[in-house]
Amino acid sequence: MDGDFQRLVNEVCRLLIEEQLFTFVTAKPVTQPNGTTQAVGGTNNEAERTLRNPAQARKTGRTSKTMAGARRQTIVTSVLESLRLYLPVFTLATVITAVGGWLARGRSCFEELLEKLGLAAPAESILDTILPAPSG
Repeated sequence: MDGDFQRLVNEVCRLLIEEQLFTFVTAKPVTQPNGTTQAVGGTNNEAERTLRNPAQARKTGRTSKTMAGARRQTIVTSVLESLRLYLPVFTLATVITAVGGWLARGRSCFEELLEKLGLAAPAESILDTILPAPSG
């Protein structure tokens, strides 16, 4: 129990130092390409709900049986669900166009959104901790 508490304190301190702890309070709302204004939420409830079904599918063996497959599925689902919120019209054609634009510009719309908000990308991906990339 003491180790868990210490890890929690360490994580809160790290987020505070990196000025990521209260982003939802300090970040200005951004106007999305579809004309809606969106502020950074105070919780990750929406993201949790969005990724719940893919996570349950992995747990029950309805998808990839390997760490690499689970990681791949998680990344694809996360990108598609994020694009669903970002794009004014979510179709296969608009997704392909968006991803093609990332390749041409060398950065994604999410990186551009971070810049617009004045936020730095995390130094380390949470995904690397939960589902490490296969070595080799």
